[in-house]
Amino acid sequence: MPTVTANDLNTKYINLNSENRFIKADVLRDSYLHYPESLNPTAKRFVSFEEEDLELGIVSSQVPEIARAVSSILSCSLEEAKNSKGGYLPSQAVERVQLEVISPYGVANLWGTTGHRFVLSRPVDSKMREIIASALVGRSKDTIFFLTGRYNNLRHSTIKEEVNLDQPADSNPDQKWFDKFAFPELDQFKPRAYHQIANFVVTKEHRSQGLARFFLDNIVQKYSRDYILANHGSIDHSQYLLCGRGFWQIGDPPWLPKMQKLGFYLRGGAESFFIEHDWAPLPPIFDKGRKISNVEYNSSFGLPQMYEHFQPSNKSEEHLLERIPEVIRLSQDSKAKLQYFQMMYNFL
Repeated sequence: MPTVTANDLNTKYINLNSENRFIKADVLRDSYLHYPESLNPTAKRFVSFEEEDLELGIVSSQVPEIARAVSSILSCSLEEAKNSKGGYLPSQAVERVQLEVISPYGVANLWGTTGHRFVLSRPVDSKMREIIASALVGRSKDTIFFLTGRYNNLRHSTIKEEVNLDQPADSNPDQKWFDKFAFPELDQFKPRAYHQIANFVVTKEHRSQGLARFFLDNIVQKYSRDYILANHGSIDHSQYLLCGRGFWQIGDPPWLPKMQKLGFYLRGGAESFFIEHDWAPLPPIFDKGRKISNVEYNSSFGLPQMYEHFQPSNKSEEHLLERIPEVIRLSQDSKAKLQYFQMMYNFL
């Protein structure tokens, strides 16, 4: 195994070494966080599932081995999204995320500073474990991990004060950065009382085994305070609990059907779009080698068709129903390309 040093957290590089997901069992156990005010302070700092031979817990992203392992599975998974490999994203965009957001440096120092890093692992032998899934969940219900490429770790309660919507895109003050995007009003951008979830991944070597649902279900069952109380459950660990109403995700378009299969539902009217300008052209889109328009791209993900007879599958007050006509208009605009769906998952 490669030697891991703290320097990995100080430099940015694209980490496609799949072997990094294997780490020493004692290193993993030492990385689990303890919550001093836990209602079960003497319990283990993780949850064991003996029948499945799996282990779940919140780890410190500052541990170099953890940062490298999480970076590895995220980066290797995202590599499949490159359009040069049949995916849906420009290779340059993928590599920017791999370098800036999910490199070991990014895992340790970017969103991980405001999120709980959950990992699911299995034993390899008596001394080694393999991290097979990971997810980042906002510690606070108020946290927004990112907004475009200019802001990270925002608080929704103060977003209107923190975000400058008039900032220039570059040197020309007439060309505004936020003119390149269309998304919900800032004070409606995030649903209240929901934890953002991001970096949700299962290693490609272990997909199609039901692990994504197992991982998600047990984060809820073992770490959601409301779920545990409502079901008269026990707190089986001495880690933090999630005190919100559910999960909220900002997801790339192909993620919508995947997350719906896990129990997430669309937050109606909350879509984000890229907006093309002469001074800010969008990269061309290709489908199986054929160049397609933004409207064709939007349609391929169900817009505007899904809103022709839209009936919210969940009665959440956090849908943006009044924005749906604007989403329909944008989806049919040749200058607008779908960027993100928003999805939600209720703990109860």
